[in-house]
Amino acid sequence: MSLATLADVAGISASHLKTLFRRSLGLPVHTYVIHRRVDRARALLLRGSMAASQVALEVGFSHQSHMARCMRRVLGVTPTSLTRPGEPKSTKPSLVAPELEP
Repeated sequence: MSLATLADVAGISASHLKTLFRRSLGLPVHTYVIHRRVDRARALLLRGSMAASQVALEVGFSHQSHMARCMRRVLGVTPTSLTRPGEPKSTKPSLVAPELEP
């Protein structure tokens, strides 16, 4: 869903939506979306029922390497390190508020 579509649904301009979103959640819209995707990807990878490439597409990344870059930036770990036994798991907390988790 595009920012323009969200703004139309809310009945405000896209620039005003970005301002209100950041003021209310403390994050830009794009950063929030990336964090949500990373959190969902982590959950799916830890479940172990899907390949990393399938997880990337399922959560909205364009490809697996994009998901890996974002996971490394947000969580400090790669998708592979999440799924390998004995590898250290991320200790970075999610920036998304727990009450907003699915």
